[in-house]
Amino acid sequence: MKAVGIIAEYNPFHNGHKYQIQQAKQTTGADIVIIVMSGNWVQRGQPAIIDKWQRAEIALNNGADIVIELPVQAAVQAADIFAKKAVEILSKFHCEWLAFGSEHPELDFEELAKKDLSNSNFINNDYKKSYASLIREAIGGITGKNISDPNDVLALNYAIANNKMEHHMKLVPILRNGSNHHDKDLNHDIKMASASSIRDAIETNRIDETTDFLPTGYDKTVFNQICSWNDFWPLLKYKVTTSSIDELENIYQMNEGLEYRFKKFIYQANTFDEFISLIKSKRYTYSRLRRLCVYTLLNWKKDDDLGSQYARILAFNKFGNGYLNHIKKDIKLPIITKIDKHLSENELKFDVDAGKIYESINNRKQDVGKHPIIF
Repeated sequence: MKAVGIIAEYNPFHNGHKYQIQQAKQTTGADIVIIVMSGNWVQRGQPAIIDKWQRAEIALNNGADIVIELPVQAAVQAADIFAKKAVEILSKFHCEWLAFGSEHPELDFEELAKKDLSNSNFINNDYKKSYASLIREAIGGITGKNISDPNDVLALNYAIANNKMEHHMKLVPILRNGSNHHDKDLNHDIKMASASSIRDAIETNRIDETTDFLPTGYDKTVFNQICSWNDFWPLLKYKVTTSSIDELENIYQMNEGLEYRFKKFIYQANTFDEFISLIKSKRYTYSRLRRLCVYTLLNWKKDDDLGSQYARILAFNKFGNGYLNHIKKDIKLPIITKIDKHLSENELKFDVDAGKIYESINNRKQDVGKHPIIF
């Protein structure tokens, strides 16, 4: 049995994601599709609109065979860290191929990933540009390619991470169809929209407008209770308000005086979006600042060990179960299907804590005692 791996967030799952799974399987001839998916907090520093169990079940209904949760301490990170951990999991599950969406699939990501970025001088004191902009400029200067579209950036990071794996996967770029990543409009002519535009419609009570962009049989009642930063804003405000400057300074990735901006503007802002706008500067992207808000809310410290050496299975079907039984002796990674008290206080503490915060809003059990969804 041969598997193709996909790294995803499915926030929410839509027609473009279903198309990607179909193309990945068709292009490679794989028997099994393994998804590594962000849990309840996603890479750009936002709570997932619906929880990881709902999204995993939808993925199984639309072509996935196994869904593995990307640990939260890897999911809510910059692209290089996010990619490294997700690729590592798929590699250790012996995926033959790594499929991903790309705005420019004609790019040779394998070759571009071989370029030596270590000698680049992009880390400098140019505070007029964001860290992400400096990285893009460095990559452009070294590769000669303007890699700036979101999926292409992730693709390059996947390729770089894949080159460092003991088990090297074949790269399968798939053209991103339909709307661009950040498009806000729902184009009913092409039946494919960005996750951003679908979330915007759901959050503004226009769920009926999303029908064309969700797979057939999609139970839209999952959107009856959604999560956004607006729900967690009172918790974040309490955390920042009751923390001292020294305590905020000790938060993971809180640097360059950001603790002072947090403390100053937390009193002036009435909403989360207003708070982010107030602390925004040219040096930091909105995603970077939202991630920092997640770290603050979850109380991650600079000296915390944020490593993770496990794979938590969220869902699988009979084909996925057959694959797991076939390779489980060769997987050099603990496979977790149920979280007990010991795990929740040790190896999976970050996931469980993140789940408890999320659970306080959506009122659905997230971790301790939960079993994988089995089809």
